[in-house]
Amino acid sequence: MPLCDHGAVGIIELERVTARHWRGSEEQWLGGWLLRAAEGFTGRANSALPLGDPGLPLDGALAEVTAWYRARALSPMIAVPLPLDGAEVPAEGSALRNFDNQLSERSWLTRPGPAYVMTADLDALAAAAALPPGAAFRVDDTPDDAWLGMYHYRGQQRQPPISRTVLMSAPSQGFASIRADAGEEVLAIGRLSIADGWAGITAVEVNPAHRRRGLGAALTVAICAEAARRAARRVFLQVETDNAAALRLYERCGFSYSHRYHYRVART
Repeated sequence: MPLCDHGAVGIIELERVTARHWRGSEEQWLGGWLLRAAEGFTGRANSALPLGDPGLPLDGALAEVTAWYRARALSPMIAVPLPLDGAEVPAEGSALRNFDNQLSERSWLTRPGPAYVMTADLDALAAAAALPPGAAFRVDDTPDDAWLGMYHYRGQQRQPPISRTVLMSAPSQGFASIRADAGEEVLAIGRLSIADGWAGITAVEVNPAHRRRGLGAALTVAICAEAARRAARRVFLQVETDNAAALRLYERCGFSYSHRYHYRVART
């Protein structure tokens, strides 16, 4: 497993950056904790992110988080970033593990679907991957109906109206796609976001009828090239830990592992 250089960027620093790329429609700070809500669409946009001292004892902070989410008819949830298993753990990593243990002791349950955060320097990525014959890469400022028709968050065929707000929530974003047949058929999609000199890659989907044709690699490299043109210096993405095919793909493209995260949910 290729590891990131934690001397370049720490876990909390990177989480602070990523929070600007995929935002809730409503956000509020509790000291150094960022509370985010978006009508339940995606874990990242509907969880508290501990980026510092909440300004309260832990039990008081958890009570505030619980009340805030329940007032919005959402399950109280906290995104917990953690160091990689077996990696050398800096001080912030030990503090994050201790925080996670404290949540466990208070019966905050672990939600399925932990993920890795992977990063790369844009000037050190693999060479461009070839597109299939007749296919073209494009980036639009907003997602058109064809792009949205390919986007199936967690397998859902139709996304709620709030999804468009979240997709457009970064300081800058572009909606990438590989298309064939003069743009009529969408082969793959992905979202590029830009904030704080970082690019983010999210919402990646490959048309099931066109898998195993190298589209994932071609899309990733093309999005990274577009990010470099927009003056980003580094890029991150998040991928579930059990998605072995995607992990291998991103490793081949030149990404390395920064840290992992999971969600803790208050017991009902």
